[in-house]
Amino acid sequence: MTIRRVAAVVMTALALMAAPALAQQAPQKPAEKKAQPAKKAPEKAAEKPPEKKPGESHLGRFGDWDVFAATEGKAKVCYMAVLAKGEGARRPYVLVMHRPAQKSLGVVSVTALQPYKDKSEAEAEVGGEKFPLYTSAKTPDTAWAFDDAKLLQAMLKGNALAVRSTPAKGAAAADSFSLDGMGKAYVELNKACGVK
Repeated sequence: MTIRRVAAVVMTALALMAAPALAQQAPQKPAEKKAQPAKKAPEKAAEKPPEKKPGESHLGRFGDWDVFAATEGKAKVCYMAVLAKGEGARRPYVLVMHRPAQKSLGVVSVTALQPYKDKSEAEAEVGGEKFPLYTSAKTPDTAWAFDDAKLLQAMLKGNALAVRSTPAKGAAAADSFSLDGMGKAYVELNKACGVK
């Protein structure tokens, strides 16, 4: 298989796998555990991404990350995605999404392609630093960052992202994601959505 054919297959797979996550709305963040500092998690703007339309475009591949742009009505939506390391058709993926019209920037989510255990927490780790993720029955296969900005900054500086979670059925899961090319992908994401 030629490199162009492999790239086309990967791009198609990423776009198709990202579409279900884009149709989800970020649920309200649950109250943080009492053991953590008492701060209220900020509300996320509604995260109802656009349906996949002919106007959606792949803006490029940067290392292991792909960047896409689409429109919802007249509003632009941009996102970048990376698949978990490994083989197989059903691999989890991470999305970072901008919705400038809703003032929603840098929203980080992890989609496992299988439901998480109800009300369980997942955990992301970058460079030894851990970041809690929350799950919700409203988006059963997606975990969301409590602090998008903090996790995003760590990812931009790091080399790898590890996510540990508890699926609704089966044993605890651990997935690894490459951060190779994420910095360049993020620059392209910002440029595509006019974010400075």
